[in-house]
Amino acid sequence: MKAVRVTVQPEHRSVEVPAGTTALDAVEAAGVAIEAPCGGKGQCGKCRVVLRGEATPPRATERRLLGEAEIAHGLRLACQAHLLGDAEVLVPAEARLGRGHIVVSGVEREVPLEPAVRKIYVSVPPPSLEDQRGDMERLLAATGLNGCMPDGIELARALPRMLRGSRFRVTAVAIDGLLAGVERGRVGAHPLGIAFDIGTTTVVGYLMDLQTGQELAVGSRLNPQTRYGADVVSRVEFAGSRPDGLSILNRAILGTLDEIIDETCHAAQARRRSIYEAVVVGNTAMHHLFLRLPPESLAVIPYVPALTSERYLPSQAVRLRIHPHGRVYTLPCIAGFVGADTVGVALASNLLASRGLRVAVDIGTNGEVLVAADGRLLACSTAAGPAFEGARISQGMRGTDGAIDAVSIGEEVRIHVIGDAPPLGICGSGLIDAVAELRRAGIVNEMGRMASADEAPADLPEAVRARLQGSGATARFLLARPDEHPEGRTVALTSRDVRELQLAKGAIFAGISILLGRVGATASEVEELLLAGAFGNYVRQESAVAIGMIPALEMNRIRSIGNAAGSGAKLALLSKAMRAEAREITRKVEYVELSNDSAFYERFTGAMFLGPMGGEAAPAGRPGGGGA
Repeated sequence: MKAVRVTVQPEHRSVEVPAGTTALDAVEAAGVAIEAPCGGKGQCGKCRVVLRGEATPPRATERRLLGEAEIAHGLRLACQAHLLGDAEVLVPAEARLGRGHIVVSGVEREVPLEPAVRKIYVSVPPPSLEDQRGDMERLLAATGLNGCMPDGIELARALPRMLRGSRFRVTAVAIDGLLAGVERGRVGAHPLGIAFDIGTTTVVGYLMDLQTGQELAVGSRLNPQTRYGADVVSRVEFAGSRPDGLSILNRAILGTLDEIIDETCHAAQARRRSIYEAVVVGNTAMHHLFLRLPPESLAVIPYVPALTSERYLPSQAVRLRIHPHGRVYTLPCIAGFVGADTVGVALASNLLASRGLRVAVDIGTNGEVLVAADGRLLACSTAAGPAFEGARISQGMRGTDGAIDAVSIGEEVRIHVIGDAPPLGICGSGLIDAVAELRRAGIVNEMGRMASADEAPADLPEAVRARLQGSGATARFLLARPDEHPEGRTVALTSRDVRELQLAKGAIFAGISILLGRVGATASEVEELLLAGAFGNYVRQESAVAIGMIPALEMNRIRSIGNAAGSGAKLALLSKAMRAEAREITRKVEYVELSNDSAFYERFTGAMFLGPMGGEAAPAGRPGGGGA
């Protein structure tokens, strides 16, 4: 097969690939990460590159998403352009998959330190003619342990030399009463563990000292599976669409976990062999992809997982490179779209023991809602995240350098850009701010319609009015003008973008409203609303209330709790009591499938209105109103 040479700029990296390879695959083969939220299906228009060289002609989807003028200047969708000869591909900043600003800290909770891993220093009685027990039996008797981990034969092979080389003085490492390792002499180093939160978009790992409970280091990455789709459904489809799909996704996440282990061990000056246990949380799809479980059933009614219960597995069984006799624990999941990460949120925020009425919302690529009401615990999932993650917004992007993350409108428009870089697009928190400010200024009405320059309020400052372009379906508002960008670019919010936000925020509010209705309550009775996840950490709460994404509560009743799923994973790593509580959560939780709730459509339709919402979504046909 003919090979073609592709040079990726501005890195000037070259790679040879078979003719017919897409520019997207060629760029990634050169080691350059590129945005492709739709998984390379040509639907999102995010993988824009400048292509010079012989390639297949633009398809109709490219002409629609890019326009003839940009195509004439060499712009292509990397996933749609198949390379037929040597080529040069320039990947602009806005198309690059940046490292992002990842939230790693979360709410803390005091729990008794009771890890599954402990070290025991013993002096083993040496054998004699009178005592001819085997070395393993002799060690187990001295330590009082119940036996070996499942792969204990490897320990038995190394034990004779270990005992005799250390004069029968060793440090045994036990996991839940089973021998997992033996180290020469009295080893002062504490056993380590690592907790992972595998999110659809980001992955965070926490290296922990299991003897003191101290957090030693934190590492984070963007989830490399985003290359195959921004949302879980796209990845599930990829896993089932080709024989090696599941293996590709599994290898991608394992590679990232391995990088995080390296990073955290280097920061803590520790060895990965000192890590004896890993705890993993993630939504149900990420859970399946990590464990190499077939996920296809998650995408079809009734959305049933391969398994939901907790699992204890040898580290080698899941190919996680910690101590070779170490163990991996995965927290239980609740349902097809409410996973172990939601259990982690419930753990970290102590919802099971809540009295009164508390609501937790974890806003990521999906939006999970938990309602705790005097001993009852309810959960649901809403399809909210793609808009907040930028996948369905015309110039949307993740929260990385160049993303507008805050907007205010007064006499002028003021924006804040992550990294103090030139604006390239807008991320979720900026989107919420922008629509809230446009609504307050009278530019967008409660139905989501954006006014033209002629229709805008008479008292609108001219500097703001001048940013309005088009009308009706083509209306857009310039957040960044060409004169505000060193390369003369614009960043705009369109009427369609506002509509996408309405769909996303409407789903979240409707989910909250449905669960509150199940316990006979309204938003005015909510004592505390917890916003979890990266988006919940960065979003301005006043803006979220102003557009009706969350109930209109007083600000002192709304609290951001950061990466609560990661905090829950740490708690489960440090305390066996927390694992028991995780099992109790999944036993007690009442899962509500919104698509099967007759009231959901009405609540969702009413929640599309832009404005403060009380305990109920507004019925279709009139705006929502009223505070808590």
